Amino acid sequence: AIVMALALVYMVMAGQFERFLDPLIVMGAVPVALVGVVPTLLLTGTTLNVQSIMGMVMLIGIVVNNAIVLVDYLNLKRRQEGLPIREAAVEAARLRLRPILMTTLTTVLGLLPLALGLGVGANLQAALARVVIGGLVASTLLTLVLIPTVYVAANLGIERLGAQIRQRIQGGVRQPTG
Repeated sequence: AIVMALALVYMVMAGQFERFLDPLIVMGAVPVALVGVVPTLLLTGTTLNVQSIMGMVMLIGIVVNNAIVLVDYLNLKRRQEGLPIREAAVEAARLRLRPILMTTLTTVLGLLPLALGLGVGANLQAALARVVIGGLVASTLLTLVLIPTVYVAANLGIERLGAQIRQRIQGGVRQPTG
Protein backbone atom coordinates (compact mmCIF):
# COMPACT_ATOMS: atom_id res chain seq x y z
CA ALA A 1 0.00 0.00 0.00
CA ILE A 2 2.83 2.38 0.83
CA VAL A 3 4.66 1.70 -2.45
CA MET A 4 1.42 2.09 -4.39
CA ALA A 5 0.65 5.36 -2.58
CA LEU A 6 4.12 6.70 -3.44
CA ALA A 7 3.78 5.69 -7.10
CA LEU A 8 0.35 7.28 -7.45
CA VAL A 9 1.45 10.45 -5.68
CA TYR A 10 4.49 10.71 -7.98
CA MET A 11 2.36 10.27 -11.12
CA VAL A 12 -0.13 12.92 -10.05
CA MET A 13 2.65 15.36 -9.16
CA ALA A 14 4.50 14.76 -12.44
CA GLY A 15 1.31 15.67 -14.27
CA GLN A 16 0.70 18.74 -12.14
CA PHE A 17 4.25 20.10 -12.18
CA GLU A 18 4.76 19.08 -15.84
CA ARG A 19 8.32 18.10 -14.87
CA PHE A 20 9.88 14.92 -13.56
CA LEU A 21 12.42 16.55 -11.23
CA ASP A 22 10.06 18.48 -8.93
CA PRO A 23 8.08 15.39 -7.85
CA LEU A 24 11.35 13.62 -7.05
CA ILE A 25 12.36 16.56 -4.87
CA VAL A 26 8.98 16.47 -3.13
CA MET A 27 9.25 12.71 -2.61
CA GLY A 28 12.56 13.33 -0.84
CA ALA A 29 10.51 14.52 2.13
CA VAL A 30 8.94 11.09 2.65
CA PRO A 31 11.99 9.27 4.10
CA VAL A 32 12.57 12.23 6.40
CA ALA A 33 9.25 11.42 8.08
CA LEU A 34 10.69 8.09 9.24
CA VAL A 35 13.23 10.05 11.25
CA GLY A 36 10.37 11.00 13.54
CA VAL A 37 8.34 7.77 13.35
CA VAL A 38 10.94 5.35 14.70
CA PRO A 39 11.89 7.36 17.83
CA THR A 40 8.22 8.05 18.54
CA LEU A 41 7.38 4.35 18.41
CA LEU A 42 10.33 3.56 20.68
CA LEU A 43 9.65 6.37 23.18
CA THR A 44 5.94 5.57 23.51
CA GLY A 45 6.43 1.80 23.58
CA THR A 46 4.12 1.42 20.61
CA THR A 47 4.54 -1.58 18.35
CA LEU A 48 4.58 -1.55 14.58
CA ASN A 49 1.10 -2.83 13.80
CA VAL A 50 -1.66 -2.33 11.25
CA GLN A 51 -2.73 0.95 12.84
CA SER A 52 0.78 2.40 12.84
CA ILE A 53 1.28 1.34 9.20
CA MET A 54 -2.01 3.07 8.32
CA GLY A 55 -0.60 6.11 10.10
CA MET A 56 2.50 5.94 7.86
CA VAL A 57 0.32 5.92 4.73
CA MET A 58 -1.56 8.93 6.08
CA LEU A 59 1.73 10.59 7.00
CA ILE A 60 3.03 10.25 3.42
CA GLY A 61 0.10 12.30 2.15
CA ILE A 62 0.54 15.03 4.74
CA VAL A 63 4.32 15.29 4.32
CA VAL A 64 4.03 15.38 0.54
CA ASN A 65 1.41 18.11 0.82
CA ASN A 66 3.78 20.33 2.84
CA ALA A 67 6.59 19.78 0.34
CA ILE A 68 4.27 20.51 -2.60
CA VAL A 69 3.26 23.82 -1.04
CA LEU A 70 6.92 24.78 -0.77
CA VAL A 71 8.07 23.61 -4.23
CA ASP A 72 5.02 25.05 -5.99
CA TYR A 73 5.56 28.45 -4.39
CA LEU A 74 9.27 28.26 -5.21
CA ASN A 75 8.45 27.64 -8.88
CA LEU A 76 5.93 30.48 -8.81
CA LYS A 77 8.53 32.90 -7.44
CA ARG A 78 11.00 31.91 -10.14
CA ARG A 79 8.45 32.20 -12.95
CA GLN A 80 6.58 35.34 -11.98
CA GLU A 81 9.32 37.40 -10.36
CA GLY A 82 12.29 35.95 -12.25
CA LEU A 83 14.23 35.40 -9.04
CA PRO A 84 17.45 33.36 -9.15
CA ILE A 85 17.16 29.86 -7.70
CA ARG A 86 18.78 30.60 -4.33
CA GLU A 87 16.82 33.78 -3.70
CA ALA A 88 13.57 32.09 -4.71
CA ALA A 89 14.29 29.21 -2.32
CA VAL A 90 14.96 31.52 0.62
CA GLU A 91 11.91 33.65 -0.16
CA ALA A 92 9.61 30.65 -0.63
CA ALA A 93 10.78 29.01 2.60
CA ARG A 94 10.30 32.27 4.50
CA LEU A 95 6.82 32.95 3.12
CA ARG A 96 5.51 29.36 3.33
CA LEU A 97 6.86 28.76 6.85
CA ARG A 98 3.72 30.03 8.55
CA PRO A 99 1.14 28.07 6.48
CA ILE A 100 3.17 24.86 6.79
CA LEU A 101 3.57 25.30 10.55
CA MET A 102 -0.14 26.08 10.92
CA THR A 103 -1.25 22.93 9.08
CA THR A 104 1.23 20.82 11.05
CA LEU A 105 0.16 22.31 14.36
CA THR A 106 -3.56 21.80 13.68
CA THR A 107 -2.97 18.18 12.68
CA VAL A 108 -0.79 17.48 15.72
CA LEU A 109 -3.20 19.16 18.14
CA GLY A 110 -6.17 17.37 16.55
CA LEU A 111 -4.49 13.98 16.98
CA LEU A 112 -3.12 14.62 20.47
CA PRO A 113 -6.17 13.32 22.42
CA LEU A 114 -6.14 10.18 20.28
CA ALA A 115 -2.38 9.69 20.78
CA LEU A 116 -2.80 10.02 24.55
CA GLY A 117 -5.54 7.39 24.49
CA LEU A 118 -8.24 9.71 25.82
CA GLY A 119 -11.80 8.66 25.18
CA VAL A 120 -13.61 5.42 24.55
CA GLY A 121 -11.72 3.12 22.18
CA ALA A 122 -8.91 5.62 21.67
CA ASN A 123 -6.29 3.06 22.67
CA LEU A 124 -7.08 1.12 19.49
CA GLN A 125 -6.18 4.09 17.30
CA ALA A 126 -3.38 5.56 19.44
CA ALA A 127 -0.62 3.98 17.33
CA LEU A 128 -1.90 5.72 14.19
CA ALA A 129 -1.95 9.10 15.91
CA ARG A 130 1.49 8.65 17.46
CA VAL A 131 3.08 7.73 14.13
CA VAL A 132 1.52 10.73 12.41
CA ILE A 133 2.50 13.15 15.18
CA GLY A 134 6.10 11.93 15.44
CA GLY A 135 6.65 11.78 11.70
CA LEU A 136 4.96 15.10 11.05
CA VAL A 137 6.91 17.04 13.68
CA ALA A 138 10.27 15.73 12.44
CA SER A 139 9.47 16.01 8.75
CA THR A 140 8.10 19.54 9.03
CA LEU A 141 11.25 20.82 10.68
CA LEU A 142 13.53 18.97 8.28
CA THR A 143 11.42 19.66 5.18
CA LEU A 144 11.67 23.41 5.66
CA VAL A 145 15.45 23.07 5.30
CA LEU A 146 15.83 19.96 3.14
CA ILE A 147 13.41 20.69 0.29
CA PRO A 148 14.78 24.16 -0.64
CA THR A 149 18.35 22.84 -0.36
CA VAL A 150 17.68 19.82 -2.59
CA TYR A 151 15.72 22.01 -5.03
CA VAL A 152 18.63 24.44 -5.40
CA ALA A 153 21.23 21.67 -5.70
CA ALA A 154 19.23 19.68 -8.25
CA ASN A 155 18.37 22.67 -10.43
CA LEU A 156 21.90 24.06 -10.36
CA GLY A 157 23.21 20.59 -11.23
CA ILE A 158 20.85 20.34 -14.19
CA GLU A 159 21.81 23.83 -15.37
CA ARG A 160 25.51 22.89 -15.22
CA LEU A 161 24.88 19.64 -17.04
CA GLY A 162 22.89 21.47 -19.72
CA ALA A 163 25.67 24.02 -20.14
CA GLN A 164 28.26 21.26 -20.53
CA ILE A 165 26.13 19.46 -23.12
CA ARG A 166 25.58 22.69 -25.07
CA GLN A 167 29.30 23.42 -24.93
CA ARG A 168 30.16 19.97 -26.25
CA ILE A 169 27.59 20.21 -29.02
CA GLN A 170 28.84 23.64 -30.07
CA GLY A 171 32.44 22.49 -29.84
CA GLY A 172 31.69 19.52 -32.09
CA VAL A 173 30.01 21.58 -34.81
CA ARG A 174 32.48 22.90 -37.30
CA GLN A 175 32.22 26.53 -38.22
CA PRO A 176 32.46 27.26 -41.94
CA THR A 177 35.75 28.88 -42.89
CA GLY A 178 35.85 31.22 -45.58
